Amino acid sequence: MRQRGLLLRLDMVEYGEAWELQKTLHNARISDTIEDCFILLQHPPVFTFGRRYNEANLISNREYYESIGLAVYKTDRGGLATYHGPGQVVGYPIIKMDTYTKDYYQYLWMLEEVMIRTLSDFGIAAERNVGYTGVWVNKTKIGFVGVRIALGYAMHGFSLNVNNDLSPFNFITPCGIQRVRITSIQELLNKNINMKKIYDKLANYFSDVFQVQMIPIEMKAMIQRMGLGKNYLRL
Repeated sequence: MRQRGLLLRLDMVEYGEAWELQKTLHNARISDTIEDCFILLQHPPVFTFGRRYNEANLISNREYYESIGLAVYKTDRGGLATYHGPGQVVGYPIIKMDTYTKDYYQYLWMLEEVMIRTLSDFGIAAERNVGYTGVWVNKTKIGFVGVRIALGYAMHGFSLNVNNDLSPFNFITPCGIQRVRITSIQELLNKNINMKKIYDKLANYFSDVFQVQMIPIEMKAMIQRMGLGKNYLRL
């Protein structure tokens, strides 16, 4: 019988609020209050930097980014700099990692595989790039991975460029890779992509790769399960 997990599909969630939600779910998972869960959502425009962040990844400074409407967060995930924005789908698995693999790099491989299979359904042959995490198409990066493992439980995850504006990537050194080119499904196919289909495919392939039965759950039900306050209802 497959492991069971909770699937939480959200629309647009401000990065700081989503991070707080992740931390709350992560603590709940560690205490075994909830099952493993997988969140799919989008963020308003934001730059995030991982634990290995350094000033070289900034093309400008925080004040300039914020003046043009881009939030900036230093996070506790792995990796360096990336951008999230509307039209990009972000996946956050909150899981006990050794249920699926005891190998950190195998876990990253599995997240990449979810994106690779999703892209294949759109006729896009994506692949890995030796030496770098993420997913690539003809040496251009389309999918990103950055995670945190604490006490054996994972949080943060991956992002896949779908219909998002790619120009904000020019304000950073994405993933610390000089002169890397970034692409999206929309750019590759020259058409707008139905976001619901992307959510569906990512959820289905997460289920396949991790061999977990995903049970959809509404935010209100998740709040009740964890005994959280009503402030989470706005998500």
